Amino acid sequence: MINYTPAPSVKILKETSEEIDSKSLGKWFPKASVVKSGVCYSNDYLAVLAKERKRQQRQQVKINSSNSANNNKTTNAATTIIPPEPKASLVLFYQYVSPPWSQNKVSAFCTYITNIAKTHRTNIGGRVRVSTEGVNCTVSAASTSGGDTSNNREEGSGQVDVDPQWEAAQTLRHFAQDLINFDPQFSETDFKYIDGLSADRHFKELKLLPVKELVFYGIREEDCGGGSGGAGGKQQQSGGSIGGGRGVDANGAAAESSSDVPKDGIGGIHLDAKEYHEMLKKKDAVVIDVRNHYEAAIGRFDGQMQVDDSTTKAAGGTDNGDEGRDGGGKKGGAEYIDPKMRKSTDFTSWLAEPETKKKLEGKTVMMFCTGGIRCERASAYLKSQMGSQVNGVYQLQGGIERYLQAFPEGGFWQGKNFVFDKREAIGAGNVNGDGGVIRKDEKEGSKKSKSGDGSDGKLLSWGTECAKCKKPWDRYIGKRKCYTCGVPVLVCDGCMSKSSTHKKKMKGKSKGGDTKDDKEQQPKAKESDQKNTVEDERVRCPLCVEEGVTVPAEEVEYTDNGVRGRLRSNSFTEGGGDDSFGTAAVESKQTQSTEEMQAKAAKSVLKWGGGHAFKKKEKRKFSRKLCQFGVECVRKDCFFYHPEREDKGK
Repeated sequence: MINYTPAPSVKILKETSEEIDSKSLGKWFPKASVVKSGVCYSNDYLAVLAKERKRQQRQQVKINSSNSANNNKTTNAATTIIPPEPKASLVLFYQYVSPPWSQNKVSAFCTYITNIAKTHRTNIGGRVRVSTEGVNCTVSAASTSGGDTSNNREEGSGQVDVDPQWEAAQTLRHFAQDLINFDPQFSETDFKYIDGLSADRHFKELKLLPVKELVFYGIREEDCGGGSGGAGGKQQQSGGSIGGGRGVDANGAAAESSSDVPKDGIGGIHLDAKEYHEMLKKKDAVVIDVRNHYEAAIGRFDGQMQVDDSTTKAAGGTDNGDEGRDGGGKKGGAEYIDPKMRKSTDFTSWLAEPETKKKLEGKTVMMFCTGGIRCERASAYLKSQMGSQVNGVYQLQGGIERYLQAFPEGGFWQGKNFVFDKREAIGAGNVNGDGGVIRKDEKEGSKKSKSGDGSDGKLLSWGTECAKCKKPWDRYIGKRKCYTCGVPVLVCDGCMSKSSTHKKKMKGKSKGGDTKDDKEQQPKAKESDQKNTVEDERVRCPLCVEEGVTVPAEEVEYTDNGVRGRLRSNSFTEGGGDDSFGTAAVESKQTQSTEEMQAKAAKSVLKWGGGHAFKKKEKRKFSRKLCQFGVECVRKDCFFYHPEREDKGK
């Protein structure tokens, strides 16, 4: 490997380095390790760089025009040397290990990766989930060449220009080799590289998160047949008619071979993108979306359902997606199924429903997710529960990410693929993704079209619309969450702007001076404004609207990672008997309205970060407010301001 320098081995680290300091990131990750990346490009810096580059390009055009007018006499002009545009790369991968790692090896892995990020490859960032099962990672790297953020590099400074895209890409290949050096099982890992991204797609820090389960399903290993699913290994390249060690017949049926079965033999059979595409044409097949409903809302595999079965069109179909979806026309492929999950733990209850089993019986079951890891445990569980009742279980190797790489124009995929990195969501021909702030030109484009991506409202039939104004919209911006279940909610830029403007007005009123008449009217106006603010913040996701969920998530206490509820007050029950889960209990018929008695809570709630983000927000909120206990305060992590502690720090 070119220019590769191996990272220090674990044995050397054990002898020479101290134990890695851990940092609590909420109750879910009490012993996480966080390493700040040595390279981080702010949006402001990148904007200035792009603006300066455009200015120089315009200047060069003028110079060329002037040279032409002066009979090609060269005109010299002093120009500032602008650093090359920095680039970022991503690698997505997971690896289940067999036999499972010991806790000592998990600790050694964390130590190994932390030291690499601190001293060896300081330009990496991302998230690494590690357990005795293996690892699940999203890692980024940014170029350092040309990345002089002071923007004052001069000619003759001795700095050597390196292609930014090549540098970022090479860093991740070297990182992958470091993993192989740690454990040879990583030589079988399917590393999914995405190169040439804008520098703002780079993570500013690397987080190592020790967890009990790589993807939390709440499923015991014995319920899956004794294992965790596939290993996340490379695609087979041993021959066959379509990209792998398997042929696909005219009906889309795959011929199994021993090389395609997962190492532990319990998960679904892995199909590469081309094989999966062919199997999507089967009429007696179903394709299960193992992702959450908010992910499925902006993109899915249903292009095969819109293809007329009298043709052999590969993708796209008619513009009227409802015809094939509703059964008004001829269905030409596998039926798309959305389990409508808020989180992975909902999969078992969905599969246990009689209606679900009836829909899957006798069918070829296909499964897919973002990168492949969620299918591993889900496919193993489905096989253990239904077994011979289905005609085989298959999963997309490498997930949607691999499929869109194999089919740049989209194939049977329609919409966007929600991703858990800085790209936010990617689609056909949009590798860099939608992430970041909405620029002025994007706003103008969305006004001209009817939806957030210029698709002229095609995705409206899926429910991809703003939860407030019902305008077609397919971007999750502003971190808006459903107030009844916590999942991300689609809110358009117009509604976000209105919400922000209302808050600013409220803030201005509280700061402004008041006359005597104003003060008399203040209580009523304040009560009205507070009510409008609460209503403005209360946005429900389409799933909660469909299920009639109205109880705010904060009023119900959930256990077991937000799956089962328990009493927080006498107003709510955990369920049981003939009552549905989360139905409000009647305290007193005289004091409760009919609406309150029929209130319904969500069956599961999506919790983010185990409370770490909430703690950070509270700390910022009170950081400049003096603590009333002053020097007598005994809380080391007190949210309030302690000037005497700052003096000690100095």
